[in-house]
Amino acid sequence: MSIPTSPQILSYRHLLTGAVEDFLDEASMSDPETTEALAEVLVTLSRYREEGVPLFPAVYIGDDLDELLGVLHGRDPIGIGQGPPTPETMRRALKQCAPLGRRGWSIFIVRQPGELRYGVFHGSSFILHDTPMEWLRACNVRGRRAIGVVQLAENVLELRSSGGVARYVYLSGARVDMPPPPTTLGELVRTLTRDVEPDALIDARTFYRRVFVTSLRESHGMLVAVLPAEPKSTTGRLFADGLLLESPIDVVAQIRKYRRAPCEETGNAIQAYADLLQGMMSADGITVLRTDGTIAGFNVFIQHRAAARRNDQPAGGARRRTFDALSGEVGHELVGAFYRSQDGFAEWRGDQHDASNPGLPREIFVRE
Repeated sequence: MSIPTSPQILSYRHLLTGAVEDFLDEASMSDPETTEALAEVLVTLSRYREEGVPLFPAVYIGDDLDELLGVLHGRDPIGIGQGPPTPETMRRALKQCAPLGRRGWSIFIVRQPGELRYGVFHGSSFILHDTPMEWLRACNVRGRRAIGVVQLAENVLELRSSGGVARYVYLSGARVDMPPPPTTLGELVRTLTRDVEPDALIDARTFYRRVFVTSLRESHGMLVAVLPAEPKSTTGRLFADGLLLESPIDVVAQIRKYRRAPCEETGNAIQAYADLLQGMMSADGITVLRTDGTIAGFNVFIQHRAAARRNDQPAGGARRRTFDALSGEVGHELVGAFYRSQDGFAEWRGDQHDASNPGLPREIFVRE
């Protein structure tokens, strides 16, 4: 009887490490110890949990804390610990700091000769202000040494440097031929703010961008339908079941109130709208928005046309079939439709008006 051989072990770790090494070289921050440590951060953050609860800390790495905070518009740094530049130190830093990385707090890691120092710092958590990652996306200055890592969805991360070098990292079998999540969400935000006046446009985009990025990380899927600012009279036929609001929620009007009188009351009202919309998108069904930035409904359902034959049944679950039905209405009742599956796949369908409008910037995930 022959002795069975041990199964061969297959791992993507060497591929990830090689890709990280190339990234650091382009970012002028190449270092073998940083390569291993950063690869550890990517793997750990891809599905980070503490006591079974998912956490989404952002991690920023630099060589000088003051320079790092300057790039990220951060403040109030609090040192937590230090250790040798190894993956074990990175794991300990995440274990100690990840539970603190919420409500505007992020993790910093500073490289020093033979040592990593880590802790947390605060960026603005207000819904109309840019996050540290958005400031990093806007920074394209060679010579500055700052790196950021943030989870965009489960097993999907963004890796970016202050010199403009960027990677989207998929630690799963997800398709890489589709647009990355920020691009897909960017199209959605562009469309639903298409008819917002210039005085409130940047704030409206920031509001929706922040809400959608947070919702993208949730484990459930998402369906969003975008109506024109003045919906057609037949829209009720499409949305025959659900909660269409009698008076759509005017987010832009509340933004203008805040800008005219920035105070705790008007700021809290904006933040409350963000929390409300996030709750709507966590409910079953479709969230309905309009191109003037108003919230028109949620928990909305549409009728699916039954397939004539079994072989004609579309692939995917109910959410995917609903998105296919919504896509058929784009250019008619709808201006656009967005879909995110439970496993993180995202897709956008928009009408030709937006695709051919040269007056709207394509990449709205870069700070304007």
